[in-house]
Amino acid sequence: MTLTIDPGFFFANGNTPFQPCIALLHKRSMALFKSLNGYKQPTSIVNFQVVPQLLDYTPDALRRGAAIIEDKSIQMKLAPPSKQAAARMINISEAKSLLRATLLDGIQLINRLYDLSSEEHFLRGLPPQYATFSDTIPYDEFERSKGVMLCIVRVLIGEPGFVEHYRSDSYKTIFPKRIKELDNVIAALPELKKLASEGAM
Repeated sequence: MTLTIDPGFFFANGNTPFQPCIALLHKRSMALFKSLNGYKQPTSIVNFQVVPQLLDYTPDALRRGAAIIEDKSIQMKLAPPSKQAAARMINISEAKSLLRATLLDGIQLINRLYDLSSEEHFLRGLPPQYATFSDTIPYDEFERSKGVMLCIVRVLIGEPGFVEHYRSDSYKTIFPKRIKELDNVIAALPELKKLASEGAM
């Protein structure tokens, strides 16, 4: 398994948003997800912006995202942002300390949210439990592609019935479910159960 702290960079004209997350990449679950649905999905991912109250190292003003600017003074002259937006902008020359804080917070979040003592403990501990910083930000660990991944995780730990329960109308989610992807998992269940019984999954 690979543990990653992703800063969420995508530079354009020397500037980039800064939207870090932690992503845990468990090979078996990701390989099964891709084989069934054709694209990659991290086994678990948590964005820093939804849990700023759990961050200890990132400066308060930057915990819900930031912008790294090649030259903040030019930005302020040409297109002055609001006071709130300006507080979340830093020069690229100042980014080193922010990156260090992000790494420290990321390590702390991984240790706080996951049981890494064994593969089984990690999988059985999913999804990670946390409170979002605001009632307007939903806890989305059972939503969209994350929900599909949880179904695959449940198959791997010997609970294949979860996917059918999750797909059913009785299981309520905030956002529309990925029905086609869930059906892909359900269609593969006979083969997956056979592989599991043979110890080949």
